[in-house]
Amino acid sequence: MSNVPVQRDLRTTEEEVLQCHGKYRARFKMLFSADRTATDSLTCGVASVGPREPLPLHRHAHPEVYFGLAGMARVRVGAEEFLLSEGTALFIPGNIEHAVHADEPAKFFFAFAADSYSDVRYIYLDDD
Repeated sequence: MSNVPVQRDLRTTEEEVLQCHGKYRARFKMLFSADRTATDSLTCGVASVGPREPLPLHRHAHPEVYFGLAGMARVRVGAEEFLLSEGTALFIPGNIEHAVHADEPAKFFFAFAADSYSDVRYIYLDDD
């Protein structure tokens, strides 16, 4: 277990691009994840979505939290749709299908109670 503080700067964190079904999708910067930083117990970062960069419909066993930072995104969780905008938070239970779409660029913070992003097993249900 990690027992020292670790500080990261989003501005200098490498951007990664999600690829799903051979298409580039949402972009993200991983702030804390045991496979990238000397941390454990929590995995979090900042994701960016846009008109041609959705986070496709998927699920995973880990619950997740989104917190809107900029812009506005539509988050489908099961049969419901939520608007995620600056200052709003959304809890997504584990194993619930969800997707994120935006008509304009949007950014949100995400977090999992997992040691590492590699522990979160995504199951993609479509490519859009």
